[in-house]
Amino acid sequence: MPLKSNKPIIFTTDLHWSGDKFGIVSSPSLKSMSVSAPPEFGGPDGEWSPEHLFLSSITSCFMSTYLVFVDKMKIEHTGFECTATGQVELVDGKYKFTFIHLYPKAFVSNNADIEKARVALAKAKKYCLISNSINAEIVQHPEVAIAKRHFAINTAA
Repeated sequence: MPLKSNKPIIFTTDLHWSGDKFGIVSSPSLKSMSVSAPPEFGGPDGEWSPEHLFLSSITSCFMSTYLVFVDKMKIEHTGFECTATGQVELVDGKYKFTFIHLYPKAFVSNNADIEKARVALAKAKKYCLISNSINAEIVQHPEVAIAKRHFAINTAA
């Protein structure tokens, strides 16, 4: 992780409407992906929505932040997974995420690293850039387990 700096960091994405209710999101040197409104707001099933991408931003940032602390704390980790659920409500005439529940599960190789992994999860919650940039309440439900090797593989396609 680079040293802290007050220098601004700029990220860029592009979106191009591709017809009907679909858009293509891209960014320099990244793969493009199709996005649409979720079915709850009139979009089709089976497409990534802004709401899903928002929650995915939180979980992927949380994981990246956790892994920084795993390295710093020299934890023998064997895997990580995190589920996020977001509650959307109508507030003052506008839809917004009001609560986000994170269910991070860290896998370590031995009993000695269980408490260190719990601390790393707490630090990830505190320092996650994306979580710190939103105003919905984030509730964390952390879990640590011992596993020799744990990788989640998404078989949905």
